[in-house]
Amino acid sequence: MMTETRKNVRVRAGHAVLVVVSAAATVVACGSEPKKEPTVATAPTETAPAETAVAPAADADAGGAAKPDKQAECDALLDEANAELDAERIAVDKLCKKDADCTPIKGRACGFVCETGAIPKSEQKEWDDTVQKVKDAQCKKWGEQDCASLRTKPPPTCQERKVWCDKGHCALKEK
Repeated sequence: MMTETRKNVRVRAGHAVLVVVSAAATVVACGSEPKKEPTVATAPTETAPAETAVAPAADADAGGAAKPDKQAECDALLDEANAELDAERIAVDKLCKKDADCTPIKGRACGFVCETGAIPKSEQKEWDDTVQKVKDAQCKKWGEQDCASLRTKPPPTCQERKVWCDKGHCALKEK
């Protein structure tokens, strides 16, 4: 029995030592005062945010940061205009019976260079109204901001296409 008692005592003593060591480590880690940073090292850190806050304003005045912002704004206007035209194109997608029921459209906004799709002739007025609305809103702002000058790609080369009624829907195909 003594052996068992000793084993129990040893185990208990081992647990007690572990608890005491853990508690001491916690007190040292959490309860001690943190090291103070040298005042020389903290001074540049405190002034850095003020310099960072001033730098973007200086870049914008010099034209450095303004260009990416203008590009993003131009892209957003163009995306918004094209999304509106795409939604209208879906709305006017009515059934056709023959090729003569269809008419070509220039479906990309603010350039309106090439014929990119076809719609039923019966929906032409609704389409034209939407195109005019896009031209008066997003495309007007796009033009006022001279967004065309930011384009890095040349305008698309238009291909001659023929309007046809493809399985009940107006479409374009190569001539």
